[in-house]
Amino acid sequence: MTGALAGAGLGLASFALIRHAAARMEWRRGGPDTSRAVALLRSLAFVDLMVFPLIGYVVGPLVLDGR
Repeated sequence: MTGALAGAGLGLASFALIRHAAARMEWRRGGPDTSRAVALLRSLAFVDLMVFPLIGYVVGPLVLDGR
């Protein structure tokens, strides 16, 4: 469970950074932009938010039990 919590923390940080990058990319182009790159970044942010805790849940016991 510790790995899942660590993964969730990393997932939230990654989510925030990727969404910020998408917002800046949209801002630099002068308004709401539905370009493929911005849409992909926003989708990637949600995928990261789901995948990081799952990876942490699987990898955490491998790392912590391998003392």
